[in-house]
Amino acid sequence: MKDGGHCCFQERDCQVSVENGNPLFWFKTMKIIRRGLTWVKSVFSLKKLLNFRHKKRFSNYLVATFVVYATLFVVVILFALYGYFEKRVESEFRKKILAEKGQIEIILNNRTSSINGLLDVLGSDNIIRVTLMLGGKSQLKERVINFYPSGKGIYFFVKKVGEQSVIPETYPEISKKLIDFAQARYPYGEIVEDEGKTRLVWWFSTPIMHQTQLMGTAHTLYDMTQDRKLIDTLHQTIKGDVAVLRSDHLLSLTSGTTLPLDNEMHQNITMSRGLLQLGNKIILSRIDGFENLYFQSSLEALVSEKQKVTLWIGLFSIIILAVSTLVSISLGKKMVKPLREMTNKAIQISEGQKDLLFNTSNSNYWEFNQLSQAFNYMLANLKDAEEQSRYKELMENVDDAVYILDQEGNVLEANESAYAPLGYTPEKFFELSLTDIIPEKDADLIINQLGKGTQDQNPKKLIIETFHTKKGGEPVAVEIHSRAISYRGRNVILNAARDITKRIEAEQGKKRLESQLFHSQKMQAIGTLAGGIAHDFNNLLMGIQGYVSVMQLQTSRDDPNAEYIQSIDNAITRAANLTNQLLGFARKGKYTPKQTDLNNLVEESSKMFTRTRKETVIHKKFQDNIWSVNVDPGQIEQVLLNLYVNAWHAMPDGGEIFIQTENIYLRDDYCKPFEASAGNYVKISVTDTGVGIDKENIERIFEPFFTTKEVGKGTGLGLASAYGIIKNHSGIIQVYSEKGHGTTFNIYLPASAAKSAKEEVKVELLKGKETILLVEDEEGTIEVEELMFKKLGYSVMPARSGKEAIALYKENMMDLDLVALDMIMPEMNGKDTYDELKKINPDIKVLLVSGYSLNKQIEELIDQGCNGFIQKPFDIAKLSQKIRKILGE
Repeated sequence: MKDGGHCCFQERDCQVSVENGNPLFWFKTMKIIRRGLTWVKSVFSLKKLLNFRHKKRFSNYLVATFVVYATLFVVVILFALYGYFEKRVESEFRKKILAEKGQIEIILNNRTSSINGLLDVLGSDNIIRVTLMLGGKSQLKERVINFYPSGKGIYFFVKKVGEQSVIPETYPEISKKLIDFAQARYPYGEIVEDEGKTRLVWWFSTPIMHQTQLMGTAHTLYDMTQDRKLIDTLHQTIKGDVAVLRSDHLLSLTSGTTLPLDNEMHQNITMSRGLLQLGNKIILSRIDGFENLYFQSSLEALVSEKQKVTLWIGLFSIIILAVSTLVSISLGKKMVKPLREMTNKAIQISEGQKDLLFNTSNSNYWEFNQLSQAFNYMLANLKDAEEQSRYKELMENVDDAVYILDQEGNVLEANESAYAPLGYTPEKFFELSLTDIIPEKDADLIINQLGKGTQDQNPKKLIIETFHTKKGGEPVAVEIHSRAISYRGRNVILNAARDITKRIEAEQGKKRLESQLFHSQKMQAIGTLAGGIAHDFNNLLMGIQGYVSVMQLQTSRDDPNAEYIQSIDNAITRAANLTNQLLGFARKGKYTPKQTDLNNLVEESSKMFTRTRKETVIHKKFQDNIWSVNVDPGQIEQVLLNLYVNAWHAMPDGGEIFIQTENIYLRDDYCKPFEASAGNYVKISVTDTGVGIDKENIERIFEPFFTTKEVGKGTGLGLASAYGIIKNHSGIIQVYSEKGHGTTFNIYLPASAAKSAKEEVKVELLKGKETILLVEDEEGTIEVEELMFKKLGYSVMPARSGKEAIALYKENMMDLDLVALDMIMPEMNGKDTYDELKKINPDIKVLLVSGYSLNKQIEELIDQGCNGFIQKPFDIAKLSQKIRKILGE
């Protein structure tokens, strides 16, 4: 540098060369020293020293030697002191500059972090997501401008996936050219000339996601030159300035002034990674993380401090030389004896006799007493140092955080495990008190129990669970063992803290799994109870249904009772639907699974719902190439309709329902609490904009007969049956809701690789003349079933237990064409009875009858050769179809 002087700062060690005025000082100093040495030679010449030998006066030799060495010692000390204080001044000046630069970096980083925080809020704005989904550009622009207004150099934009332009397209304060430049270059602290203005520009971005789908991108354009609040904060915080580096000058952010630069100066600045001096008055330092930004400070304070050091060192050297000469002359003659005694004791102490003390009686000279006291103090410090070294070695080899406090809670000692994880240096940590490390109430407890001189009245040890606070404010859960001890002659508090974050996370995970398991077991128990009730109720309905079917066969349409009989039949149907919902919840419902396209199923069910719910608007978003699922379409359609109706009830004044399907993969750790397997699933999401569900009610929402509706407006079985149906399809159903913010139901059904199939249904009354063995333990049920068989033309042989049925079949096997076997019976159930009958006749034809719907046990019997199944209650037409189908085979 042409006019940079001699003061050059480096990154690792601050080395500053001597200023132009310092050589004159050292010239004068050396001249004084030479005069002093000349005077010593004139007083203690070699001849005089030789003449003293015959008098054996060692004190004179000692004085002469002491003066010479004292003079040399002073010279060395002065050089060392000057070098030390010079470096100290430069070091303090450098620390000050680096501290102010650190403050600038914190302010700038906080500013960029706050901008990113605002951008994250914009990216997670549900209204922005929905508006992007619907493609409303004007609404999107209005939302961004009204809820995310520009100011302080910050401008917000949103860009939809697949589009080139952003919304809004421009702002009055910035040009369209600058926005296009930012989109193309993604500047991060770049200097841009825009319409005659110099701008320092950042461009931040964040994705706008809906579930796992990218909807668009949120952007922020930040011009630091327009952020006056930031510039004012920097001006108030530091004494220097923040400058922007251009090719030919430095531009001040706070004052707006410029400093011209030539090519060499510009190259030196860009190549420098530490502190760089410009001329005699300015020093620059690059601001980390912000290219082209530099902290600019003045060298005047450094020059002033160095001049003071030069003056004081000069005065100090003169004083030291004068005092050392006078003291050496006055004390040299009488130093031999006390020195010998002290030397002997020092030798004894060095040999291990550490209990000895130097004599400090009043008969000794004050100087020797001081020296003796200093040696005694040194011995005491050596003992303390050894003790402290043992404590230090012990503390540093412990993985837990260990720190020692005085009785007021101030930190005295600490190991690296105490301050390093919290982000502190040892110096900063020792400036803290206990209330800075743990919450105030816990700190007060420890200090009141173990400190303030009250150990005799309180416990000597405490164990508490609390948290350490990191330098940035983040909490770290710890368990602290605190005790009162004596350390280096003081009553102190010893804290040993262990990080228990992983233990707490494990306990929370365990509680969460226990809660899910308890809920699953509770729903399973309720399902078992509901299934039993539904089975018994179906048996009762079977008797009523049977007699009504027979009455309908014997009653013409003109009969005045025909209308009443039909009303009874309709009531039975509704009651059967109610029990089917119970069985659905109990996971014992009848299912006829087939390969199904859920997109089509959702489309049809939503159309059916909206025909009578015009005030509700449904938005649908379907996954392309949706995976096929092997489900009962009717049951899944019932689940969807239940969810639509539930959403409709939650929106009494109308609202919107959002339905989405998507292919998804679920991991094992996600599926395990729901007793499901990992793999590919098809997800259906149903979201409403209703009133939401209370936290108290959401835990019971799938329980049968639980409802928040008024009496007569709901059975409480809709969501219960939905839960059972999804569970019986090996799926997962979840609900998320917040009061006043709507509700979302997520359904996951296992994907299948097979394709869809169609079914055909025939309804016709068919009769026959064969003989049927009817096995049923319920008295009322067996009577009505026997009557229905006879009305269809069949001969009936009733059996009221499994054992009776086996006996009758053995006697009449040749006359029996079919066995109608009930599944639920005491002593010998339907499965055991079927196994015995199969042994008698492997070709036997059996129709299974049960109040439960098709389940795993019945499916196993059908796989073993059972010919058919019919669920109670059934009408005579359905019964006739089943019998003829089996006998026809």
